[in-house]
Amino acid sequence: MERLNITEARKRFMRLPEETARQQIIAVTRRNQEVMALMSWDLYEGLLESLEILGDSEIMGDLQKAIADLSSGRTISLKEARSRLGL
Repeated sequence: MERLNITEARKRFMRLPEETARQQIIAVTRRNQEVMALMSWDLYEGLLESLEILGDSEIMGDLQKAIADLSSGRTISLKEARSRLGL
């Protein structure tokens, strides 16, 4: 992760969208302390979606059940899944 002091971030402001697309996250510092993180909008939306999923007990329960099923070998073929779904 790249670290920029706030003065340098201000100078590079117009280039930061491209830089966050390449580097994911840039830490901005003030007096050598991290004060903010810059990231691409796609990464930000992905993080929000992940937090939403993690905060939903029903979805997390379904995910844990699916992982347990997979670990126990309780699976079906793609052909069977399509058949059950009418696809």
